[in-house]
Amino acid sequence: DELEQRVQERTRELEETHQRLQETQAKLIAELEDELQTAHNLQMGLMPKESPRVSGLDLAGRCVTANHVGGDFFQYFHRDRKLTLCLADVTGHAMEAAIPMVMFSGILKSQMEVGGSVEELFRRLNHSLHGTLTSHTYVCLAMGELDPASRLFRFSNSGSPYPYHYRAATGEVVELQVDAYPLGVRPDTTYQTIEVQLEPGDRVVFCSDGIIEAANAAGEMFSFERTGEVIRRGCAEDLSAAALLEHLIQEVKTFSGVTPQGDDQTVVVLKVDDGRSA
Repeated sequence: DELEQRVQERTRELEETHQRLQETQAKLIAELEDELQTAHNLQMGLMPKESPRVSGLDLAGRCVTANHVGGDFFQYFHRDRKLTLCLADVTGHAMEAAIPMVMFSGILKSQMEVGGSVEELFRRLNHSLHGTLTSHTYVCLAMGELDPASRLFRFSNSGSPYPYHYRAATGEVVELQVDAYPLGVRPDTTYQTIEVQLEPGDRVVFCSDGIIEAANAAGEMFSFERTGEVIRRGCAEDLSAAALLEHLIQEVKTFSGVTPQGDDQTVVVLKVDDGRSA
């Protein structure tokens, strides 16, 4: 009887210890979730909460992170009566990408305030990031500058997927192909720009590689071609910028199915207003 009583007491002690450990674990997990949610909110706060209102233009942008925090970033800037659109993607995932992304957002804002051409901005950004980032961290940046009066669009790129240009006059989608090393890789990189004359009804769509490389259960990627076709169909339906963005993201979700999102997904849509939007 005494042995049985001691066994019962020991069993109760173990059960109580196990219960305390579970409670402690649950508390730590809850605290970590709260901290990650705070980090998520802070990171999302660095990006636009709403699109700027610019006469003759329709804009929309969204970043959907794969984790609480990530390495994608987009922003709009007004300078010299022009609109600048930026989409950046820092290498890595979750916190390893989020911290450099926060740093980059500050550097970008400072450099935009200094001013200069798109080429000069890329050169200075690259100079600032080279030697600051670790050897395995770099920034892919797509930047377009639009003069709303003339509708002349100047674009440069450092490792991001090519943006898609929907030409309303022909109904075709083409890629704006200009590229260079990502920011921070080489200190002497030269960044070129291309100029595109936009017309009423045209769209320019920026996508991070999380859209292009989204996978399904069979291991297939959403792909550049599928992305371009989804954009073409949405533009043919004359969707607004926000509706086209939503259409593309939903198509990616449908394609991926039950496969978890593997990377941040960011889309920015610029539409030259033609007075007709769905």
